[in-house]
This record gives sequence, structure tokens and C-alpha cells, in this order.
Amino acid sequence: MWSKETKEEKERKKEQAFYEHYGAMGKSTDSIRKEWERRKRNEQRIRRLKRRRRIAIILILFVVLVPAVSTFTYFKMNPIVLRSKVIAQEKKESMDLMSNIRFVVGGKAKDVKTEGKVDTNKEGKYTVYYVYGKQKVKAEVEVKDTKAPELKMKDSYTTELPKDIKPEDFVESVKDASDVTLEFVGQDSWEKKGKYGVTVAATDSDGHKTEGKSTLNLEEDTTGPTIEGAEDKELAQGDTMDFNEGVTIKDDMDPEPTLEVQGADKVDFATPGTYIVTYLAKDRSGNETKIERKIKVKENPDWNEKVVYLTFDDGPSENTGEILDILKEKNAKATFFVTGNNQEHDAMIKRAFSEGHSIGLHTYTHDYATVYASEDAYFADLQKVSDLVESITGTKSMIIRFPGGSSNTVSAKYVKGLMTTLTKAVRDKGYQYFDWNCDSTDASGNNVPVEKLVSNATSCTANHVDILMHDTDAKDTTVQALPQIIDYYRSQGYTFKGLTVDSVAAHHGVNN
Repeated sequence: MWSKETKEEKERKKEQAFYEHYGAMGKSTDSIRKEWERRKRNEQRIRRLKRRRRIAIILILFVVLVPAVSTFTYFKMNPIVLRSKVIAQEKKESMDLMSNIRFVVGGKAKDVKTEGKVDTNKEGKYTVYYVYGKQKVKAEVEVKDTKAPELKMKDSYTTELPKDIKPEDFVESVKDASDVTLEFVGQDSWEKKGKYGVTVAATDSDGHKTEGKSTLNLEEDTTGPTIEGAEDKELAQGDTMDFNEGVTIKDDMDPEPTLEVQGADKVDFATPGTYIVTYLAKDRSGNETKIERKIKVKENPDWNEKVVYLTFDDGPSENTGEILDILKEKNAKATFFVTGNNQEHDAMIKRAFSEGHSIGLHTYTHDYATVYASEDAYFADLQKVSDLVESITGTKSMIIRFPGGSSNTVSAKYVKGLMTTLTKAVRDKGYQYFDWNCDSTDASGNNVPVEKLVSNATSCTANHVDILMHDTDAKDTTVQALPQIIDYYRSQGYTFKGLTVDSVAAHHGVNN
């Protein structure tokens, strides 16, 4: 039976063959033994070298592969790589958390979500998280004001009062994320007339500082304020005016000169004549400017009459024809402040005009948000209703009623001070606006009882009564109350006229 040859047996056979080979060559046994031992040592050395080489290769592979595998495993578990775990954020500047992502292993930065709130208006430390899949990486945002204020100086500042000079007088603008204080640097003694160099320091609450330079022109003030807008004025008898309206004063040194109107209490708007009103402007140095303004009150033929102005807003409507029938029957004239709505009834505007009634301008849209969006918006709306009326009557109307009256406050919702501007602007353009001094209160709802409307509309005792009523499809009770209102005032000696630009105008106090 064949048996496997052992390593030792192989070695003995190899050694025997070696001896036989060299013995046949005539070499001595001793020399053959030494050669055999030498070769054995060489083989052992070679085997040791090969073993070391294998070990070295294994070690190198271990050193390279283990970190690589570890790195791969780490990034597989932690794919988000941030630029910094602490993010410096400038106060009150826009923040971009995504720019802190260096890269995403096996993904895209745009797929990373962020969690946490940062108030860039408030200094402090905030915690945020970057979320990608199951990974959630924490970072800290530190909001700080690290920038000095942006300071823009005026070229110069001119004044006559050195004791009132402040750093703010030389600064055109200053911007910073924090509160800023202004102070003079190396302030000179400003006592004599002349030019002085001025340095102002702007320091924020974090201590950052910016300095700027300007020039102080210290002069002697000998010039009084200028007065503009106080030209002579003509008014119809019974009309009134605000003596300060449109009047402005300016001074070359004093930013807040004072204005006194003298003699305004002597103007009698009910009595025709020419009155003198004096405007006295003063600056802080005591300089004065005085001008006289002539106020001419023209005679108004209607002034001494007892007149009722029946006015109807918001038409035309289905009720306009019936209103005109009553006015015709009662031989009374009225005024219709019309709109651009319900143009299917515009024939009633033509009829009213043909029958001698006044056609006034109310509004084309009657949408407050549109009409009172701005001064230009108001006049655009007014022009549209004006063009409409002129196309129907052939005559340009110059009498108007503001939506809500001149005393409305709804306009303040859109533009502060708009009615103050408009009440002057319309008259500058040649219009006259009319409010009312007697309210039927039919605007309080539909189908207001006739008795209530009559009671309210006949409660006025002025010589010139301007009654507010409405001409819409829903104001049936207004139509029903009209005959009684006319009969009452006629019994009291009143006549009924349509409004003109020269009529005695009822004006409310302006609230915006």
C-alpha cells in the first residue's frame, strides 16, 4: 500500500542525491558536507526573507484597508460634513446655514434640511441641526455685532447758535446692527464767527467705533424767515377758510421758526368786504418777517335767502325717475352727486340735468381702497366720473362730494393726511366740494322708517340747509319721505336750489 512520503524522508533523499552527485565528481566527503550545509543555510535565509515579505505585505494591507474600511463605514453612518460646528453670524445680516455644508457623502447638500431658529437681530448662541436621512448633526450659531458703524457725514453744518450744536447736526446717516451713540472728538471752543473742523465718533453698544469729519460754519444770523403761500384770497360770502392752510415758513438757520396769524378773528365771512390778516414769522435769533394778506369776501346773492339744497348721493338708480317726478311736481330743484355705477340708468342723469337740477361728481367706483389709495388715485377716479357726466350733459361739472365726506377717517387707512391734501387740491383745480349740515340718516340702513327720515331731515334751522340723502335701488323710504321734507321747509319760507360753485358750502372739519 502506498504511503505519503514525509518531509524528513524527502530531505534525506535530497541529501543522499547531493552526496552521490558530488562524490561522482571526485569531491571529498568533507567538502561535500560543507557545501551541503552552506546551501542549507542559504535556503533557510531565503525562506526567512520570503516569510518576512509576506508578513510585511499583510501588515501594509492591514494598515491601508482597515482605515479605509473604517472611513467608509464612518461616512456611511455620518454623510454630512460641515465646514464648522460653530458658525459666526453677523447681527442683522442675512444668514445662509446651507453654506456651512462642505459636502454630503453619497448625496447632495440641497437634500439636507435644517432645524432650529436663529434670531439674527439678537446677539446670542443658538443651536441648529442639519438633518439628512437618519443623521442629525448639531451646530452652534453665534450671533455677534463685529462691525463698526457705517457713518456718513455732512460736508458742513451752518448755524448761529454754538450752544445748541449737537453731533447729530453733522451726521447725514449712521447705520449699525446695535444702538449707536454720537459724540464729539476733541471738541473746540466755538465762540467766535468762523469755520471749524469737527470730528464725530459713532460708537455702537459693542464698543466698535467709526470717526468722521465735517466743517462747522458759525455765522451771525441777521435774516428773517420766508413766508410762502399767503397770497391774497377771494371767498364767497358765507364760505370759510383755514388761515394756516398752504402757508409755509422757512429759515436759513432755524429749522423750526414760529408763525403767528394776526387779525384772523376780525374777518367776518358773513359780511362782504376786504380784510387784512398779518402773518408774523420769527426765528430763534429774534429776526422777524411780516406780510399782510388781503381776504376779500364777495357778496353771495344766496346768502340772505333761506335755501335748502336737497342732495342725493350714489345714483343713478331705479329710484331716480320717481325722485325727479316728485321734484317736478313740487317745483323744487336738487343736486345729484353721481357715480359710474349703474350706467344702465344714465338716461336719468340727462333727464335731471335737462330739468334744471345740478349734477355733481361723487366717485366713479365708490371703492374706498381705490379712491383713497393716493392723491393721484383720487383724481384719476374723479376724472373718470367727470368725463362720464360731461359725455351725458355736454357740460363739465365743477362741484364734488367726497366719498364719506371731507371728514371721513377711512382714507387714513390708506394715506395719512390725504383729506387735508385733497380739500386744498380740489379747490386749487377750480372745484368746490360740498359736505352737508343736515343728515337724513338714510345711510344707516335700508328701509329706514319714513317718519325717522322726515324727523331727521327737518331738524335743521340754518339759513342754508344742505340735506344728505341717497339715490340707490334700496332707498325706497327716502323717496317716500321726500314730499314731506319739501313741504316742511317750504312752509318755513325756504326755497330749493341746485348747488353751484358759488353756493354757500357746508364744510366739515377734516379728520385726516
